[in-house]
Amino acid sequence: MYRNTRFGDLMKGLPRGFFARAAKETEADKYSKGFGSWDHLLVMVYAQLSGSTSLRSLSARFNSHKA
Repeated sequence: MYRNTRFGDLMKGLPRGFFARAAKETEADKYSKGFGSWDHLLVMVYAQLSGSTSLRSLSARFNSHKA
């Protein structure tokens, strides 16, 4: 998905296993209907790094990438 990009390289630095354990312990995804806490984290990091100021601009940035 995002592994062969600069963003992917950056995200490799985040310990996904630790994050998954913390999400499980706190039941962060208990009422999730497909958009889990890891996905939410990825979107929030991308939004911060890309300078998105609204959900609309963030959506436009995501939709501009085919992959």
